[in-house]
Amino acid sequence: MTVNLITISELANIFEINQHTIRHYEEKGLLAPAEVSENGYRKYSLTEAYKLSFVLFLRELGLSLSEINELLESGSKIDYTKVLMERKLKIQEEKHRLDMLSQMVDEQIYLTTKIKEKTYDVKSPIRLKCLVRKQITENLTILDLLESGLKKQIFLGRVYYIIYENFYDVCIEDNDGKDFEIDSGRYGMTVIEVKNEVELNYELEKILLLQELPLIAIEDNERFLSSGERLTLKVLGAQR
Repeated sequence: MTVNLITISELANIFEINQHTIRHYEEKGLLAPAEVSENGYRKYSLTEAYKLSFVLFLRELGLSLSEINELLESGSKIDYTKVLMERKLKIQEEKHRLDMLSQMVDEQIYLTTKIKEKTYDVKSPIRLKCLVRKQITENLTILDLLESGLKKQIFLGRVYYIIYENFYDVCIEDNDGKDFEIDSGRYGMTVIEVKNEVELNYELEKILLLQELPLIAIEDNERFLSSGERLTLKVLGAQR
């Protein structure tokens, strides 16, 4: 009997999907109509609606149709719980990735809209890990970064240069870093933009007339906005 049954178009409208999707699920054995009339019209009950809802939920979690079919056939709560736990872990990993991406977007918005400031705020202590140490006369090359074992992360985040008299350390933020630590607080800041080593040395020498070693220079995502081969560094001064 077709009493209390709905058509395939009505079922599709409830879940805001097209009829082709429902037919495809039926072809794969994930769903079957409660009744097929003599003229070929499919009819569905509340049972099929719940089952379709479950299939769509699993699809939203990223399961393939074959994986869903196996889960439905097993009917095991243990298997279902295992799937949910695995997918939750993937969701948490994706959330972390999106949070990091959102933070980078916020930084880019800030960098492109801010007024040039004379101070630099460090909200909490920054622990640094040294990737490579170079003599003061040596330039950093992409081979140095390759040998450090770090890949794309260094191009997406901040790079810190801790400059001493005869050498400098190239560092990144690391919660377990033990090579250098920048205390929280507000620092004076000098922004320098150079296109070659001669200009860089000249600008650093001017800064050294006013403050002592080591110098802390930061290269952040503002590098994306630099044209050509120009390098922009923020050199931290004394705490205020």
